[in-house]
Amino acid sequence: MKIAAFSDIHGNLKALRAVLEQIKAQNVDLTVFLGDIFQRGNEEVECLELLKASGIVCLKGNCELYMEQGVDIDPDVEYLRSYYDETRKKLNGDQMRFIRQMPLFCEKECCEYKIHFSHFLFSDVDAAYPFHPLSSLQNGVFDRACESESVTQYDLVVIGHSHQNFVKGNVVSVSASGLEGASYLIIEAGAGSLTFEHIPVEV
Repeated sequence: MKIAAFSDIHGNLKALRAVLEQIKAQNVDLTVFLGDIFQRGNEEVECLELLKASGIVCLKGNCELYMEQGVDIDPDVEYLRSYYDETRKKLNGDQMRFIRQMPLFCEKECCEYKIHFSHFLFSDVDAAYPFHPLSSLQNGVFDRACESESVTQYDLVVIGHSHQNFVKGNVVSVSASGLEGASYLIIEAGAGSLTFEHIPVEV
C-alpha cells in the first residue's frame, strides 16, 4: 500500500494545488492531510474548498481547533483572536460543518503494520487543546512522549505542526507544505517492509 501525507497548508492555494497534483502523480492508495488550513496565507477559504472537494482524509490541526472553538483554548495565541474571529465570519455553514467533522487522527493497518496519523503528538486527546505545545520539542517532553506506549504501539506515527522534517524513533514529522522548505511524505507498506521518504514540493 502506498500512502501520501502532507500538512500545514496555511492558506497557500498555489502550494496546495501543487502538492495535490504531485501526490496524484505518485498513484497512491490513500492521501492524508494532517491539518492547518488557516493562518499566514490569504487564500484559506479557497484551500478549505479544495480540500473539501478532494476526497482525501483531512485531519484537524490546531488552526481548525481555533476556528471551531476560538483561541481561548490556547493562551499562547491570544494575538490571533482578531484573525480567527474575522475569518470565521467568511465561512458558510457547510464549511464550518466540515471543520467540526474533521477527525483528530486516523489509523491504518497495512500489511500488518499499524500507522497513526495526527497533527502532532497528543498530551490529552480529550482536552479542548489536545496537542503537546511546540515547546515540548525543546524541553524533553516530546522525547518522553515518543517513548510512551501510546506512541510505541504503532509501527509508524506521522505528524506535522512543527514545520520540520525529522524522525524520532517511530515518529516521523513532515514539514509545512504551504511554507518555505515544503515537502510531503510517501509511505510504502508491503510484506515485511515499511518505508517512507520526504519529498520536496515543487511549486
